[in-house]
Amino acid sequence: MGLFIDKQTRDDLSIFAARGTESIFGLYNKTATSGGAELLEEWFNYPLSDATAIGRRTATIQYFMEQPMQFPFQSSWFDQALFYLDMADERSRLQAGNLTFKERFQQFAGGDTDYKKVIAGIIACSKIMHCWKELIHSSTGTEDNYREELKKWSLKFENSGLDQVPLLKEKEPLKRDTVIQYDNILRFEEKDLLLNILRDIYTFDVYLSVARVANERHFVLPLVDSSKDQHLIYEGVFHPLVRNAKGNDHSMDILHNITFLTGANMAGKSTFMKSLGIALYLAHVGFPVPAKRLVFSPRDGIFTSINLPDNIAMGYSHFFAEVLRIKKVAQQLAEGRRLFVIFDEMFRGTNVKDAFEGTVEVVSRLYHHPRCQFVLSTHILEAGEQLMHAYPDIKFVFLPTTMVQGKPSYSYKLQQGISADRHGMIIIENEGIIDLLTSQKQTGL
Repeated sequence: MGLFIDKQTRDDLSIFAARGTESIFGLYNKTATSGGAELLEEWFNYPLSDATAIGRRTATIQYFMEQPMQFPFQSSWFDQALFYLDMADERSRLQAGNLTFKERFQQFAGGDTDYKKVIAGIIACSKIMHCWKELIHSSTGTEDNYREELKKWSLKFENSGLDQVPLLKEKEPLKRDTVIQYDNILRFEEKDLLLNILRDIYTFDVYLSVARVANERHFVLPLVDSSKDQHLIYEGVFHPLVRNAKGNDHSMDILHNITFLTGANMAGKSTFMKSLGIALYLAHVGFPVPAKRLVFSPRDGIFTSINLPDNIAMGYSHFFAEVLRIKKVAQQLAEGRRLFVIFDEMFRGTNVKDAFEGTVEVVSRLYHHPRCQFVLSTHILEAGEQLMHAYPDIKFVFLPTTMVQGKPSYSYKLQQGISADRHGMIIIENEGIIDLLTSQKQTGL
């Protein structure tokens, strides 16, 4: 069973993005083949939750990070091969025997385009298969998981008709009977096996591209901790889509399962929380993460409530959308799921009094789910102060703001405690809004 993650969480963490915007998937999508890109998207859509499966994938990627290599295939081969294999209609199967008058005329006139496409597809498939076999046999990987992959890939050729197809060259003259023989093998008898082998090559493509991205961006592979302490240790974690992002250290475990985050507007709270979620998400995919180090215990699900929209069509206000989001988390907790949850400014859609009471009540209940981890931000300092007295095991952290010549300055470095920074009015005044409104009023007089 994989990690549960819904559309809201994917959107909050920019896992996938609308056209023209950056995404986490886009950072890693440097594959050489379209099939590799599709497989990468599949892995992003279905993160893992099993520690052994995650460990196997990270170990294989580590091999490619330490032994970088080039993708030895030409992309055009795959385009030709897939076009050819898609010609699956049984009526297109080449028949042995004498050619009809039409077929002889088309051959003579050079107009039998379908036959030419079959030949081009056969040649492309032969190049892919022989390049792949050469790569498998010449690989000297010492990493156990990669060696297992190589063995699995190699065995697929044994006792299959694919071995009957030699390496063919462009413009190499082929007799029609030979073309028919190879076509029957590739396009009909062993098509499923050939498509399966292509998927293996796409897997190899993904490993290479992910390793290359990790080395270029100095990402690190996560470490899986299967202990019952539910460790989550971040060192130097940063948001990979933010230019010159600052790294932060943070840790959580079974005794400190709640992080209560405060800070002024624009201090970096949302970015910090997103960086935690993105790194943990990528760790469950088994990919390198934007941090100096990450140790984690696999979760059953990740939930976020950061950019939560209202739902006009359903008649939901922003506040009610927040309530439904928290209810969804509560239902998962009631089923015993191990979750990592982010709430950015809980109950921001209601008045301060209700937000204060709701925040204290909900956090008090979350505290009693030690197998799960929760990161919450708020501007309601009074809620943090009350919780600090009641639950000293909660981690209270903040992102500070300092005033430099009358303007707020942000370090984006996490500190311990609760922040009383409130500089909203200073930002409003610095933007000249009050002066503009005053000037407009005087003009109106």
